[in-house]
Amino acid sequence: MVSEEFVFRGDLESESLPEILATIHRHGVPGVLECTREDMSKCVYFATGDIIFATSTDREESLGESLLRENLITEDQLRLSSDEFKRAPGRRHGTILVQMGFLEPHELGAAVRKQVQSIVWSLFAWKTGSVVFRVGSFRDDEVYKIKIPTTKAILEGCRFLTDPKDVTARLGGRGGILRPMKPSTHLEGIELEDEERQLLDLTDGSRTLYELCEAGPLNPGINARILYALLVLGLIGREQTSQAIRIRVKDV
Repeated sequence: MVSEEFVFRGDLESESLPEILATIHRHGVPGVLECTREDMSKCVYFATGDIIFATSTDREESLGESLLRENLITEDQLRLSSDEFKRAPGRRHGTILVQMGFLEPHELGAAVRKQVQSIVWSLFAWKTGSVVFRVGSFRDDEVYKIKIPTTKAILEGCRFLTDPKDVTARLGGRGGILRPMKPSTHLEGIELEDEERQLLDLTDGSRTLYELCEAGPLNPGINARILYALLVLGLIGREQTSQAIRIRVKDV
């Protein structure tokens, strides 16, 4: 059970979710990040800074509904297992599905991972909502533990960002210069997809954001989102540019 100590409280209008996740990963702490908007709440659980589970109050993101959409169970199997779930508080729905013979154990593991990823990715599309992070560890029976590297979540999740103007501004504008950075020790062993590696290699300190997005392997919008993820992780940085001082002299 997590403690009641509030480590961070903010909102997604002023705080960047990718930057929040990067901070959690950098410090390597266990805890739970709760994002709330209107009557919906989503929680992301961490151990040593990496994601191990996620939950959502959105019924469409429940494990049963996810399995139904993937045609891994039938509507009758969902109804029967849901009835059993209600009669057995404390037991996980996935475990019940396996025990009832509706799902194989390996199918459950893959389905839970896909469900967790879907919940996490969806949060990157939120423009508003409150955010609270509490530090603390979890008992083995509290969450169905998987492992998704938070670095991977940032790189994938940034592709779901919905405000291109905000992404461009955070990268320093279309004319901003991006340069490579020496990775911190907590990023040792980070795995990048081919297109992510290509963009990192293109970032040499001479190209503008516009040039990088045009030269990158994907469409400019996705290239910009990946570059923002690389910036958040500290793999690239913004080049500081000096601003000319303008002096207006009165006509004599």
